[in-house]
Amino acid sequence: MSETQFVVIFYLFLWSASRIRGCFRRWRQPLLRGPEWFFSVRVQPDFYSGPGRKILHHYRIRMLMTVAVEIPIATAIFITGHLMYLAGLVVGMGVLVHINHAFNVDRAERQARKFAVPEAEQPVALVNLSLKTRRLSDYSNRQVERVIVFSTILVVAWLIRYYMAAPEHHDLRLVFGFPAFLLYAQAGLLLIKYMVVAWRSPVPQVQAEEHMEAREEARKLYLKCCDVCRVLYAGILVLWPIMLKSSPANRDRFSKMYLIALLVIGVALAIWQEIKRRQVLAVALRARPVKLPDLMAQSGAVRWPLCYQPSAPMLVLKGARGYSVNLANTLAQLTVAYLVGFGLLMVVLRT
Repeated sequence: MSETQFVVIFYLFLWSASRIRGCFRRWRQPLLRGPEWFFSVRVQPDFYSGPGRKILHHYRIRMLMTVAVEIPIATAIFITGHLMYLAGLVVGMGVLVHINHAFNVDRAERQARKFAVPEAEQPVALVNLSLKTRRLSDYSNRQVERVIVFSTILVVAWLIRYYMAAPEHHDLRLVFGFPAFLLYAQAGLLLIKYMVVAWRSPVPQVQAEEHMEAREEARKLYLKCCDVCRVLYAGILVLWPIMLKSSPANRDRFSKMYLIALLVIGVALAIWQEIKRRQVLAVALRARPVKLPDLMAQSGAVRWPLCYQPSAPMLVLKGARGYSVNLANTLAQLTVAYLVGFGLLMVVLRT
């Protein structure tokens, strides 16, 4: 199995199955709490037989727009034969699907609030904000972190020694290019973990424990997904020296076994994630949605999709037109710097 065959199999089976499952899940999501709810908006009894039918229809059309974008691009990739571009398509569509869903849900909820039960739209009078300091180390397994750090140091030291032993016979990009990509991806996952841990938002005093438990379970799932990816990347990095030292015949045999193992692991992780997601959803459904007050009165000043509000410390603010990333937040600035660095790394690796 070549790398191209692996990418094609991954796209046609794992990615396509994930996309289909995601579409069915998002199709049913507005009604998860029952017919008296539209996402987190408590609607009037005749909502779905009246204006709600059109709002729900438009939500589902916007949800399927990502499929309409992906199909022509994937078709062009298969026709032209540039099959390795499918890997980039998977990454790009993964980001686009999540961004589109966040803004799609927000827009649908704002449309549905015009037909909400009036008393349910009154902001709660009292909210709680946890004063407990959350640290990244509290959500990290020290043994796993030691293994990742130790294995990374050993591999980097071996690669430097391997290259310096005969630099005239080695391609610098071949030796260090792929490991550099894996290490940068590790740094990105650590940044995501820090964002998840640092994210704070108030909870209503009514059902405060249920709301906090739901957010904690979701937080743990996100962090576990990051750690699973980091362990997988560390394992791939450890195998890289074996690939470099293998003879051409052994390298081909090893590559086939390696790619098949990745497919099996991908299937197992997809099943595990779906099981965990349903468990988190069951906890989240126990917490009844409420409308929180605009504590910092920022909704009128926020500009979509980007804003600069130093007076508001949050990473994401919610304005009249939807969510907006606050570029005054340190995490937002780090994310921009990381994305710029990723672009530069790709340029360096290609040239």
